[in-house]
Formats: sequence, structure tokens, C-alpha cells
Amino acid sequence: MSAEHDTSFIAQIESIQFGPNGSVATIAREEHLAPDETHKLYLAPENVYGDSVVIHGTAMFSYDAKHQKVVISQGPSLEAQTIANGNLGLLLANYRPVIDSPQIIAGRPTIPCSLVNRYTSVRVMRLWIDADTHLILQRETYHSNGTIASRLQFDNIKYTRDVPAEAFATPIPAGYQVVRGGSDGISSSDVEHVVKAAGFTPAGPRYLPEGFTILSADLTTVKGVKTLHMMYSDGVRSLSLFENAQSAAADFGKLKPNPTRVEAHDAWYVNDGPTTLLSWKDKGLNFALVGDLDLKELTAIAASVS
Repeated sequence: MSAEHDTSFIAQIESIQFGPNGSVATIAREEHLAPDETHKLYLAPENVYGDSVVIHGTAMFSYDAKHQKVVISQGPSLEAQTIANGNLGLLLANYRPVIDSPQIIAGRPTIPCSLVNRYTSVRVMRLWIDADTHLILQRETYHSNGTIASRLQFDNIKYTRDVPAEAFATPIPAGYQVVRGGSDGISSSDVEHVVKAAGFTPAGPRYLPEGFTILSADLTTVKGVKTLHMMYSDGVRSLSLFENAQSAAADFGKLKPNPTRVEAHDAWYVNDGPTTLLSWKDKGLNFALVGDLDLKELTAIAASVS
């Protein structure tokens, strides 16, 4: 869980998301200086070639070369929250680790480890862990029916701290537009304190899948809209509930939302590899659920929000 905070490297990494309409793969060169500086340059596919991301702690600078803009945001990404919650007790309470025979990944000896849900006996993730550094060199996630949802793998890696400082520089190129993402706000494991500061009466789920528990809550302001975010996890999978009272609908980005229903309410959803986003409105609030769960499970959670 903490290997990336202790290990510096230069690597080429391929990520594949398997969706209902095909797969999407990206290839990136990544330079990481422990504990928390990262530079990622996208090499493929063509529509993201030249884009880059620079991370300093919780600050993220995303450079969009084609549209000439820089998005500056705060806080860990949803991808980083998976497993990186660091709650080993929660993970072991809900998952049974199964160790397989050693394998070579990116020229390195690794220990393959499957994580099997103790309640459903379904394998949800498989990790290939570097035998020496404990860095995860390959990761696969699976749908509840056993089909693969995503794969992240290191094609090659060099462990070194010899990374030039300019790799982590964050200049704003001439002509680029600066877009501010989520601003710093209240963030705490004291959920009750954060909820009281929301400025509206929030709602929460009465139903969660077995093993899930709330970890934290935070308030962010995006484009003037105060949004409450509650984070749940079972130690491996993550679930986020976003809500606001200012008619700010969910942003689906480049993905086309599909219609569905949450009880009597119109709703919309998108799938992005193992992650599903479900959005709906109820009781004057706008809700969005984002998690490593299928639509049926998210809809059941959404229906219990009150």
C-alpha cells in the first residue's frame, strides 16, 4: 500500500479499460520521485499524445495539448483511492488474499496475489507485486461475473532517484487556458463535522454492500457550487457519493450518458472500465454515485439514499 511513497522509478505503463463497446488503451512514460512527485507523459493513443500530468502531493496539473488548457485540481484521484486508503485491517476483514506462483513482469520477479471477497467468494482484483520493492507492477480488476474490467501493467521499469527536477515543473505555456478544479475545503474523517458545514440538509444511503463503511467526507467548491463528497470503501473497492443543492448536474466528460431509473426518478449512467457513474435528482438535491460496482448495485444504493 505504501510502496509508491518509498520507491522512485522511471517506467512505461500501459492501461486498458474494457467497456461494453470495446477497450481503450493508453501508454504513458512515468517518472516518479518518492514520496509524492509524479510526471506522466502520454504516448498513445493519438488523441492524447503529448498530454501530461504533474502531481505534487495532492495538487494535480493536467496539461491538454490539443485544447491548450491546464486543469489544476486538489485531492487524490478516484483511481488513487483504490487500495491506497491504506486500511489494511478493513481489506483483510473483507478479502482473502490468495498467493500464486512467482511470475516475471517487466523483467522483475513478482508475487501474484488475488483478492477474493469473503462474502461473495468473487475475485475482484489480482496484483503482481515486485518481490523486492513491493511496488504493484500489474493490476487487474474484474466484474462480478468474472470478466476483466481493467488492466494496468508496467512494460519496463528502472528504479532510480536520478529524475531531473524539471520533470516536475508546472509552467503555464503561452496561450494556454487555466481551469481550476476542486478547491481546498473541509476534509476529515469526522464526517458529522463536515456534514454540518455543507450548508444544506444532506442525504445518505441506508443500504451498502457487505463490508463497505464510510471513511471520510469533504467539501469542495467547483465553479461556485459547494459539493459534499462522502467516501466509502471495503478496503479494495471505493464508492463516492457526491451531492449539492445548487442544480449542478454530474459532469460525464467525453462519455455519453445512458438513461435509467432510480425508483421513480430519471437517472443517467456511464461505464468507464471497472468504474460506474450514476446521477439522479431527488428532494431538491443533485446526486452522483461513483464506484467500482456494477449498475445494479449502484442503483440499489441510490434507491436507499434518504
